[in-house]
Amino acid sequence: MSVEQLLKSITESIELTSSSLDNVVAYLEDSEKVPELVQSLAKESESTQEIEGVSLLSLKNNSMLSYINNLLVILGSRISLMKDGDTEMFDNAVKNSIVQRVALDRGVKPLEKKLNYQLDKLVSAYQRREKEQNDASEKVQEMVNNNASEDSENSEDEDEGLNYRPDASAFMKKDSKQETSEKDEDDGKYRPPKIAAALPPQTFSESDTTQKRRRNLQSMDEYLEELSEAPAVETSIGSTIVDKGRDMKTRRQLEKEAEIQRYEEENFTRLPASQLKMSAKEKRKKKQNEFFGEDWSMFDNSRDVTTEKKRKRLSAWERAKRRKD
Repeated sequence: MSVEQLLKSITESIELTSSSLDNVVAYLEDSEKVPELVQSLAKESESTQEIEGVSLLSLKNNSMLSYINNLLVILGSRISLMKDGDTEMFDNAVKNSIVQRVALDRGVKPLEKKLNYQLDKLVSAYQRREKEQNDASEKVQEMVNNNASEDSENSEDEDEGLNYRPDASAFMKKDSKQETSEKDEDDGKYRPPKIAAALPPQTFSESDTTQKRRRNLQSMDEYLEELSEAPAVETSIGSTIVDKGRDMKTRRQLEKEAEIQRYEEENFTRLPASQLKMSAKEKRKKKQNEFFGEDWSMFDNSRDVTTEKKRKRLSAWERAKRRKD
C-alpha cells in the first residue's frame, strides 16, 4: 500500500467524520423537542439544591463523559485545523483530555479500589433484601392458598360429620311384613358360625427331627472354623475344663448345656440334677469316642458297642440235642 493511498483513505475518513458531526449539530439545532432523558439530566444538573459531596460513581461517569467529549472535540478541531488552520481549539481540547485522563487514573481508580469491598457489600445487601421481599410475598400467597384449602377441608369435614347423625328411621314402627320376614329367618335352628378352620399351634416340627438325625463330625466343624475368617464366639477360659484338668467339654456337651439353659429360661423351671448328669451308657460311649482329651467320633459310629457280648438264646430242641450229644 503506497503513501498516497494511505493519505487518501485518511482524508476520506476525516471528511466522513466532519459530515457526521455537521449532521449531529444540524439535528440538535433543528429538533424542536429534546428527548426526555436529556431533559431529566438537564433538570438534575440545573437544580439549585445544595449537595454535601459528589459520589464516586457520579464522578466516574462525569469524567468518562467529559473525556469522550474532549476526544470528539479533538477530532473536530483536527478537521477545522485542516480547513482553517486554527490551533487554539485543538490545544484546549488536548489539555482538557489530559486533565480528564489524569483524574481517571490518579483520582477515580484508587478510590474505586478502596471502596470496592463496600460497593460489593451494598450490592449484595440490596440483592438479599430484594430476595427476602420476594420470599415474603410468596409466603403470603401460600398462606392465602392454605387458608382457602383449609376452609374447603372444614366444609368437607362438616359434610362427613352429618353422615354419623342418628338414624330417624330407627324410631319409626316397623311394618308387619318386615316383622314376619325376621321371624321366618329366626326358625330356632342352630347354625354354626362360618369361621375358617385353623390348626392349634404345634411345637413339634420335622426340622427338629432331621437336625437330630443329622450328626455333623466335630473334627470337620473345627476344621471349617479354622479356615473361615468370620468372627466366632469363644467360651471363656477355664469354663470347658472338667475332671480337674484331665478332660475338656466337647462341642456336643456345650450344645446340650445351651439347650438345657434355653429350656429352663423359657419354662421358668429348674431341671433336677439327675437329668443333668450323664448316664452310664453316655459315659461308656464318651470313653469310646474320646482319647487324650480329643473327640474321635469322626467315623459317626452310632452302634451300641459294649464289652460284653450276649449270646443268642437257644431253642428247646437245640438244648435237648446238646444234652444227647
